[in-house]
Amino acid sequence: MKKFYTRTSLLILLAMLTTFHVNAQNADEKWGLGIYANFNSYKGDLGNGFWTIEPRFPVIGAASLSRYLNSSFDAEFKLSVFNSKYKKEFANFDDWLVNTNLNLRYKFNNGYILDEDVRISPFLVGGFGSSFVNAEGTAYGNYFDRDYINLNFYYGAGIKFRIDERWSILLETGIFYPLNDKYDGVKSKKRDTEMYHDKFMQNSIGVVYSFGASSDSDGDGVSDNRDECPNTPSGVQVDKNGCPIDTDGDGVPDYKDECPMLAGSALLNGCPDSDGDGVPDKDDKCPNVKGEVQFAGCPDTDGDGVPDAEDECPDVKGLKSLNGCPDSDGDGVPDKDDQCPNTKPGYKVDANGCAFDDDNDGVVNEEDKCPNVAGPASNYGCPEIKAEVKKELEFAAKNVHFASGRDALTAKSKKILDEVARIMNEHPAYSLKIAGYTDSQGKDEMNLKLSDKRAQATKAYLISKGISSAKIDAKGFGEANPIADNTTAAGRALNRRVEFELNIK
Repeated sequence: MKKFYTRTSLLILLAMLTTFHVNAQNADEKWGLGIYANFNSYKGDLGNGFWTIEPRFPVIGAASLSRYLNSSFDAEFKLSVFNSKYKKEFANFDDWLVNTNLNLRYKFNNGYILDEDVRISPFLVGGFGSSFVNAEGTAYGNYFDRDYINLNFYYGAGIKFRIDERWSILLETGIFYPLNDKYDGVKSKKRDTEMYHDKFMQNSIGVVYSFGASSDSDGDGVSDNRDECPNTPSGVQVDKNGCPIDTDGDGVPDYKDECPMLAGSALLNGCPDSDGDGVPDKDDKCPNVKGEVQFAGCPDTDGDGVPDAEDECPDVKGLKSLNGCPDSDGDGVPDKDDQCPNTKPGYKVDANGCAFDDDNDGVVNEEDKCPNVAGPASNYGCPEIKAEVKKELEFAAKNVHFASGRDALTAKSKKILDEVARIMNEHPAYSLKIAGYTDSQGKDEMNLKLSDKRAQATKAYLISKGISSAKIDAKGFGEANPIADNTTAAGRALNRRVEFELNIK
């Protein structure tokens, strides 16, 4: 018998040292229903030497109903029924015992000593109850047959082996200590003093079924009591703690992770970014070079808004319209192709970036007052007036006359002005300046008005011959700038004149 208890104690100690984890359900399935087989060392009224009595095979056994209270304690109601027979030369008996106890179980897997989810759970147990005893037999030559009830205190220890979330195997050993049953006067030569009776050891092995409804707010199969992520969206795969699966361990659950097999950044929905430019590798067109988000991860070295891959001038800031190349003069031709990089703004240019010069006279159209006729730059691109034309104008100036004191042209003067009109038509780029003069006869104020009327009369006649008024500037100067002596009639006649000057306007 002593060897039996020694082996049992060693088995319990070994189990306590070899605990390992499994999903705990005590807080979820709060109720437990147990059925046990009991091995008792009961000596009845013969004393308390239960260590030396061989255990009998159990009869009926025990049943229990337990309730989870918290991580450290369970409450248990236990009913045990067993029969004990004993036969020796000095005594024999046939006893039936029914024990009912209300116990409190202290669990070592309470999260303080051991984790709550260990598979093997050592515990201590203690409680109060009653024992109904039906005892019949002889002791030291005295016959007894009686029924009585003891109040008892039960204390013990055990181990609970969890098989799965509902089924467990329980091993327990404990002592029933009677509180009110004393020796009833049966004496022997060896026993002369009163002593407590019905103190005995009980060893149990049984199975426990855990049950009870548990709440699961998010419906992920993990009760709220164990769910570390109680608000997981419906349909999301979770781990044993109720949290969404994160296959790559990057802190982004698979259901949110756009790259569930590759560890990445939460800012990029779980995808990696090898070059650290803020564009995940799966979307990065240049995954090995740090680039810009707006260019799908490709760089823009010169910062001109054109990615290097499309930039024909990647090291110089330029224009999008010119594929990233600069255009210093703004003529629409990139500097790298511009043969005239300093063209003035607004000038029309050819494919080489040079302003047009239709008459090829070296004066660009925008500066050429005669863009369709070649002329020197000194004359604004217009042909110079020929010497014979100048002589004609000088002749006209000397022979255009007016009636004395009037602004009316003579018939001869009109024919001369016809020639002036012809010259104007042949030189459309030129404008004509008409200056009117008088002699010194009369008042200065009158002479000034008369000279201006004569200039205007000359302009009016040329206009009538088809010359644009915009190309004629006419003004009178009175008796200023005489070309002859006003003291003679011949000189005064020369001073009454108009002068013509062609110029580029």
